[in-house]
Amino acid sequence: MTVPENLKATADWLRRRIAASIADRGASTASPELSDGALPSLAVITGSGLGGFADAAAIDVSIGFDELPGMSAGDVPGHDSRWMTGRLGGTALHLVLGRRHLYEGASGEEVILAVRLLALLGVRLIVMINAAGGLSGRLWPGDLMLIRDHINLTFRNPLLGPNAEEFGPRFPDMSEPYHRAAQATLRRSALAEGIDLKQGVYGAMMGPAFESPAEARALARLGVDAVGMSTVPEVLAARHAGMGVVALSLITNSHVRRDSGPAPPVTHEDVLAEASRSQDRLTRLLLRAFPLLDALARSPAFAAGETPKA
Repeated sequence: MTVPENLKATADWLRRRIAASIADRGASTASPELSDGALPSLAVITGSGLGGFADAAAIDVSIGFDELPGMSAGDVPGHDSRWMTGRLGGTALHLVLGRRHLYEGASGEEVILAVRLLALLGVRLIVMINAAGGLSGRLWPGDLMLIRDHINLTFRNPLLGPNAEEFGPRFPDMSEPYHRAAQATLRRSALAEGIDLKQGVYGAMMGPAFESPAEARALARLGVDAVGMSTVPEVLAARHAGMGVVALSLITNSHVRRDSGPAPPVTHEDVLAEASRSQDRLTRLLLRAFPLLDALARSPAFAAGETPKA
């Protein structure tokens, strides 16, 4: 199976839209990299209420998901469902604000469509950001966790079915799902900003229900430090396509009891509120890290593999 023609057509449509937007605005006001005809090597995919850092970006192109051929907007509050291309702190990048989820009834193909478009546009490194619940006594609401590994507890894999050879092999290697040099870059950036960046294993559940106390205890025993309902399908697709991945979880709630009483109930409104409170630290970390991550992605030594050509 080759890359579907409709996916190639959408990637071509995006290229033309970006070029037309730059031409309309004038090259002098657009990102230098885009004015030269080169597309970004870096991209960001965000989750619930976590796109606030985009307010600091100079946007060349902003497109609703429902405007993209073959793509549809989700209905989850806090997910903006927009594709943006521009620059943040001088770094050219694609911003995918919002994502589709399996719990919405989206197919695996729909969940990873943005990732595969990024591959076709030549992106080499994706920063993925999600909201997650803490399962460890060292992770509390407001903490940022660097994902060092994951466990796929959705029991779904978006790569099921005929393999698209132009993206990657039938049996992709997952011995290193998260790029080590990119992780080191985020750790150094956090240190420079005085941010306590935790590390841990992310567990992806199907959702949409939050975890029961027994489920939370079982996940912790499995070695999961934080749990959410996204990201892992996108990581599988990105690694299949040869892109590097680095990922952050913002801990928005905790399943750990601070005393002998029950853990407090969790609502999506609580998740969005914590995401809003933590935007400043997240933005500072990203602004510090993006130029370094971009340089890493563009370096000849970057060992993420080849991305497919549209």
